[in-house]
Amino acid sequence: MTDSITALDHFFLIPLPYEAYHLLLKDRHPPKNRPHIRMQDGRVWVDHIPTTARPQAIPFTTPFWYFHYDPNLEQTPFQSMTLNLNPACPEKCTLCAGAKTGRVNNGMDDTLSSRSTLDRVFAQHPEAAAQLDSVAIVTGCFRNFDVLTDHLKDVRRSVESHASPSRYLVLEHNVVTEEQFDVVIRELGYEVFITLECFDQDNRNIALNGKVGRKGRDSNEFLDMMWTYARYLDTRPELGKRFVKVTYLMGIDSLETSEALFQKMADMNRQLKHAVVMPWLSIFTPYDRPMRAIQQPDFSLRFLLDAQELCRKYFDEPWLASESGGTAQGFARGLF
Repeated sequence: MTDSITALDHFFLIPLPYEAYHLLLKDRHPPKNRPHIRMQDGRVWVDHIPTTARPQAIPFTTPFWYFHYDPNLEQTPFQSMTLNLNPACPEKCTLCAGAKTGRVNNGMDDTLSSRSTLDRVFAQHPEAAAQLDSVAIVTGCFRNFDVLTDHLKDVRRSVESHASPSRYLVLEHNVVTEEQFDVVIRELGYEVFITLECFDQDNRNIALNGKVGRKGRDSNEFLDMMWTYARYLDTRPELGKRFVKVTYLMGIDSLETSEALFQKMADMNRQLKHAVVMPWLSIFTPYDRPMRAIQQPDFSLRFLLDAQELCRKYFDEPWLASESGGTAQGFARGLF
């Protein structure tokens, strides 16, 4: 959909109502009234309203890697790549779509080979060698910090045998000390996205396997992680990195819990001179019944609009638009 004011394209995932929803869940209650969302004449219609949203096929995807779709950079479709080369992640978080890829990995316990995987990718899409500028690792959870850094080194070597991207990212939760941040950021050249997801501890225990996996450990440890990372960047402006980005899913926590978290982030920002702690905001999307069980009961369009207002209360709006994983950058579940 094109924004009539900014002329930027925005990319969304549009939920299609499933009329047999109550039968699928063996629900005794009839389904609620749902809008009739459909494709017609190359546009998305909602009931009797033709919208300006148009369909967009997303190519180049596998369970283990994909090129990120940016609707405003269609002329360079291979600019940004995401890798998931550890599908046998031991955490088994309820909300993680990536964990499901373990089924197609034939029970492999180790990571997929970075070199052979990337050799195949660049052989299949040779244009990527010139276009690739950003590589994100969403590989999942590793046993310890050394295994993580070995993988990051291997991925970077494998990518740089084909291309010269300027930016490497890793979504992780096991980089916790300033010394570890220094290894990952200064030595290995990665930016770290802290993977929080939700803040309420009861929700974390359900969504992130908190009683078993390390990912779902006490959310206060993640606050310490944010502050350590922010302090590290704040005292090293020469690194040219400013934002501490924290992945967060709107729709699992109550808005009251979200506000408590945002307040703590804002408190950190008031103590910083250079660095900024920002939520990387996605709309929680349940794929099955267990995932629906952790969605807020009052989740709705109104819930999301209220969530946007809550974010604006604590964070700079231009930064929310440019730094929080928005739909103009192709993050289809982005809140902004």
